[in-house]
Amino acid sequence: MLPAFMGFIALAIATVLQTTLVVRLPLLEGIADLPLLTLLGWALRRRLPGAWAWGVAAGLLVGLATHLPIWLMLATYLAITGLAISLPRRVWDLPILNLFLATLAGTVLLHGLAWVYLWVLGSPIGFGEAFNQVLLPSLLLNFLLALPIYGLMGEFAKLVFPDEVANE
Repeated sequence: MLPAFMGFIALAIATVLQTTLVVRLPLLEGIADLPLLTLLGWALRRRLPGAWAWGVAAGLLVGLATHLPIWLMLATYLAITGLAISLPRRVWDLPILNLFLATLAGTVLLHGLAWVYLWVLGSPIGFGEAFNQVLLPSLLLNFLLALPIYGLMGEFAKLVFPDEVANE
């Protein structure tokens, strides 16, 4: 229960910062995704509990904060959570490489599914424009913020679960 509650608080702060501050600092048309990076900062740590609850909280909070449907954001963030949980266990045990790989995959998945949804609804945004003006700048900003947020989440994890983090 504690991981889910702490996750909700951390992700709520990240979502509020996302909707108030980060949206005012775009690079071309792309913005960084603080809830995504906060979720990855927690889910990539193998010994920390509650990653799935964090994924649900992130999907619901971002779904409520955007004009995209909640079910799309919930499914996307749960898929990103599953990827982040499986990377350290099945692929590599290199935290930095896992962080950047999960950031790349999560950003592409999030923006790709959002573009497909908008394309089905008849949005005039072309794939090339969405790729060059939104996805690539967002990916660059996410890469720039991934390490600091991963470090902040590590310190947050030490406060909440000192025994689990000490054994990593």
